[in-house]
Amino acid sequence: MPFGLGKKKTSKISHKTKTTSFISESTTLEGTLKVKGGLRIDGRFTGRLESDSLIILGNTAQVNADIKTENLISSGQVVGDVISRNNVQISLPGSVKGAIQTRELIMENGVYFEGSCQIIKSQP
Repeated sequence: MPFGLGKKKTSKISHKTKTTSFISESTTLEGTLKVKGGLRIDGRFTGRLESDSLIILGNTAQVNADIKTENLISSGQVVGDVISRNNVQISLPGSVKGAIQTRELIMENGVYFEGSCQIIKSQP
């Protein structure tokens, strides 16, 4: 199956990355958020997200934003385009509506995806 669809695959994304910022389930933010280090969102965010590391979207995350990051792990709802320099991993109950550009895409069987995907080659 293309892009790892339907396969239960061990993530290549390191969870050792330090999460330096957190948006809780009871928080709603709007705007542009640029983070040095890891970011976890369990609440609502609208706008633009950038991280030079890892973004984690929890089950309760509702993100209506363009995302640019090193790696993305999501089980939340994303509406917007995702650009990841390495890996994107989407698991249930997650969903994505938008374009994804990444080196590797892993989607758990049953994840809702509406959009396009471009797999990019590794940088030498």
